[in-house]
Amino acid sequence: MRASVKEEELLDITGLRVGLADGRTVLHDVSYAVRPGESLGLVGESGSGKSMSLKAVLRMLPAGARTEGGVTFDGRSVTTMNPRELRAFRAGEVAMIPQDPRAAANPVRTVGDFLTEVLVRARGVARGQATEQAIRHLADVGIADGEHRLHQYPHQLSGGLLQRVMIAAALAAEPRLLLADEPTTALDVTTQQEVMAILDEQRRRHHLAMVLVTHDLDLAAAVTDRIAVMYAGTIVELAPSKGLHHHARHPYTAGLLRSRPAIGTRARPVSLPGRPLSAFEAGPGCVFADRCAFAEEDCRTQRPRLEAHGTHLVACHRAAELTAAGSLLETTS
Repeated sequence: MRASVKEEELLDITGLRVGLADGRTVLHDVSYAVRPGESLGLVGESGSGKSMSLKAVLRMLPAGARTEGGVTFDGRSVTTMNPRELRAFRAGEVAMIPQDPRAAANPVRTVGDFLTEVLVRARGVARGQATEQAIRHLADVGIADGEHRLHQYPHQLSGGLLQRVMIAAALAAEPRLLLADEPTTALDVTTQQEVMAILDEQRRRHHLAMVLVTHDLDLAAAVTDRIAVMYAGTIVELAPSKGLHHHARHPYTAGLLRSRPAIGTRARPVSLPGRPLSAFEAGPGCVFADRCAFAEEDCRTQRPRLEAHGTHLVACHRAAELTAAGSLLETTS
């Protein structure tokens, strides 16, 4: 008998709300799921809550933070795990690839210490065997002279090489889920492409689920299966990656697409009006209402929920009307 959709989901976040100790709300009712082998992109402006949702998955929120809703992994509640279960979850089921590899690496320990510790402590591998495996993992991410690199310190490696080491370390623990928090932000454009190609190749090779946080819609479309667009602590649209660029259903998604330079077209980028709101600044209605050209009175007083519109889930009171009128990308030109 075929498993239900819920049974197929590896990571399931439902109605997640996060408030900080000072009373500010940073996530409003966030829901998304990722199946084994699937990749999901979280896209939006700074402060939209993308990275905070990853921290909620790992239970690494700021001290005093309060959460509501559920985070489950393979049917197990992450929010109710005891310390032993949580350590096992972080060590063997999920791996984080950081935004800045230099901030994540210990400057006084060698690459070899870093990689073998992952294998010895998370997988129980003997030290000598761990060294051999570390060299193989470095080769998998395009570092051929692994034996030499194991003796180097982080400051002796370029940013691109160090981020490859971070990917190797993440894969060494044999996780089932990768959380990648803007993993190419600290790198130059050429190196960004190389690192993302390696990450995507290894994810597919090992059939891993991945949640990728990025500002780059084009990057998300290239390496993910679905994209969740976030604004002010809320998911406003969730859709297949391939169709989102041409069939945006939420005004904010359309605005993001129109604000980026597009190769092969003469259309000039158009900036979104106003400034991005943080989640705690949002009023009772649609979080995007103050910047939306289509907002009406109910948009400012009633919070829309994600509802299906074809293959998209959209949180917009006027989604059906705007979709019927034609492409939002054309309507807002």
